[in-house]
Amino acid sequence: MKTPIKVGDILTLRIEKFGTNGDPMMIYKGYVIFLKDFNKAGVELNKPIKVKISKVFEKFSFAKREI
Repeated sequence: MKTPIKVGDILTLRIEKFGTNGDPMMIYKGYVIFLKDFNKAGVELNKPIKVKISKVFEKFSFAKREI
């Protein structure tokens, strides 16, 4: 399956909810992105943040906050 993103992509997304491990979860074109290695300060539901995709898998990916 082709994913709608690739490693290195920079996107501005909204946090939809928090995953079972507490990681913020975003959705892009129906694809799940988890925010990793983040500072909890300033991370709120529905608040847009800029992220950089760091790992891509078939059903989900990981991103880091882009400053």
